[in-house]
Amino acid sequence: MEVVVWSAWIAGIAMGLFVIFHFWLMGKPAGCSTGYGNFCGMMFKNVEYFRTGEYKNINNSRLWFLLGIPIGGLISALGSPEPWHFSFDMGMYNDILPQTLAGKAIWLIFGGALLGFGARLAGACTTGHALVGGAMLNPPSLLAGAVFFMSAFFTTHLLFGT
Repeated sequence: MEVVVWSAWIAGIAMGLFVIFHFWLMGKPAGCSTGYGNFCGMMFKNVEYFRTGEYKNINNSRLWFLLGIPIGGLISALGSPEPWHFSFDMGMYNDILPQTLAGKAIWLIFGGALLGFGARLAGACTTGHALVGGAMLNPPSLLAGAVFFMSAFFTTHLLFGT
């Protein structure tokens, strides 16, 4: 069965339109890490690190945005002509990750926790800084986006030598 892949420029236009419409409809920029922080604030009410002021209200747009990411992925997978299955196959990363399923899970959870901590420390995630902040020409966001991409480039070079 042939897999149809959309052009990258279509996704770029769609993301740009999403950023504009989200700001227009909600009156605030889109971002995932704030929603994740709000969720953690609801789960760990006594931990000061997660308090953002919005965490008490379950009916805020950032939490629904965060919830929509896995739901959108599930809908996309269910609508795919190819059957999907749960897999720990990480493609090119199989060469550098542990080979056991437990080892991969621990490594990925640790990496996700570091990513969440870094997003909280930077005040937003890559979506918030590079996509939304870049679209608004916010200088700290442009700098953060450049640092994110340079870090990814150097990390990939160190891990794979390409």
